[in-house]
Amino acid sequence: MFVGRTHHGAANPIDLVEDIARAQDWAYSRDDSRTITAELQGNWGETSLCAAWHARPAVVQVAAACRLPVPLEGKSALLEMLAYANDILAMGHFCFDRDAGALCFRHAVPLRGVSASRELFEDVLLGAANGLDQFYPAFQHALWGGKPPAKAVAAAMIHPMGEA
Repeated sequence: MFVGRTHHGAANPIDLVEDIARAQDWAYSRDDSRTITAELQGNWGETSLCAAWHARPAVVQVAAACRLPVPLEGKSALLEMLAYANDILAMGHFCFDRDAGALCFRHAVPLRGVSASRELFEDVLLGAANGLDQFYPAFQHALWGGKPPAKAVAAAMIHPMGEA
């Protein structure tokens, strides 16, 4: 059973992220005391997560990424998709790393003067991974299927209920 921990003041919040990675059974490594990376299987492929602690300013940057092939003629659709998707997100943002060919979800967690809990980082980490899973098919439909980006994002927002 996990014993709840919180970050307050000088403690390292990456320890909380490591607790989550261990509890989720993700393959992870601590690159140093301020950075952790994890690999997990998303619905559409391998997802990489990274969390980095910066003491000044007191912030943890979280990034999740998965490979996303983009056709040569897909640059405008990609940019439009990023704009539509970012417009409806409650937290974080999507970007595209051209060098890695990866769709990325990023979010920064400011911690100056506040306590960080395991629950806070669970929300951010799982939200990043789930955001990639939710929007990945929409990016595919717009980039490879010729679907207009606005319609592709609208389709990603449908949450079916029940079983077929």
